[in-house]
Amino acid sequence: MTTAKEYSENVQREVNIDVDALLEAIQKKSSGEIQEYMEAENAHRVKVNGKPYDSYTDLAEAFELDIRDFAISEVNR
Repeated sequence: MTTAKEYSENVQREVNIDVDALLEAIQKKSSGEIQEYMEAENAHRVKVNGKPYDSYTDLAEAFELDIRDFAISEVNR
């Protein structure tokens, strides 16, 4: 399982995101290619159908998904 930290505006703190689950959900909603890559210092980027997204939160919102649905809590570990 790939994870990443994302800042959540809703809870005003960083949360761990299950990146694999998020990308799988995006793949189901998209008929195009998903590319994940890194730029600079730990800055994760994702391209879907050639359109870049600067954060996993932006990506989830673009596909009408709630990023909190992909949060990993300590209880789930």
